Amino acid sequence: MCFTRQPLDVLSQYVALMKHLLVLALLLSSGATAQEGLYDPAPPPNSAFVRVLDVPAATLGGKAVAAEKGAASPYVVIAQGDFAVKAGTVSGRLKVEAGNFYSVVTSGGKLVLLTDQAAENRAKALLTIYNLSKASRVDLKTADGKTAVVSGVRSGESGSRAVNGVTVDLSAFDGSKALGTLRGIRLERGNAYALVLTDTGLTLTPSTTRTK
Repeated sequence: MCFTRQPLDVLSQYVALMKHLLVLALLLSSGATAQEGLYDPAPPPNSAFVRVLDVPAATLGGKAVAAEKGAASPYVVIAQGDFAVKAGTVSGRLKVEAGNFYSVVTSGGKLVLLTDQAAENRAKALLTIYNLSKASRVDLKTADGKTAVVSGVRSGESGSRAVNGVTVDLSAFDGSKALGTLRGIRLERGNAYALVLTDTGLTLTPSTTRTK
């Protein structure tokens, strides 16, 4: 019995090992694609990355972008200094500094430029929540309300945190009241994610510097 079973046991272990290595290789390759394909860690020299939030049609320095209700547009490269902005019906000029990431929102008929945190830690996923709702202060937590991710984000402002790559349910809370919930979010290392809270709910957009 032992003589006949031993080769089968070795073969089974070999097959199991090869399956494990194949799955590992697929995970590593897909992770590399996600990290390299969506988000550059820094803009080109003498420029900044700029995007809009919650604006269906906009132009940034003459470059057309779009962010449907509650979404974030891709980042576009803008030379440092002043540039023209048109976000919906609101127009004006804003100023950016080289090396930074920015998001443009509208509030009360005016343009507001928010400085974004860059995803510098490629071993983590960066979450940024933007409070564009009427709630004076919100917290981003796990959907069960037990674990705080980003706390105390005032209306018209943002907050960020780098987290491990994981699949999770997240909610934006005003006190104990959930204002919006996202379930089964897969967060990948090296990527950044914009969570935009409006009065109609919470949306998530993977941040991208790829416009083509």
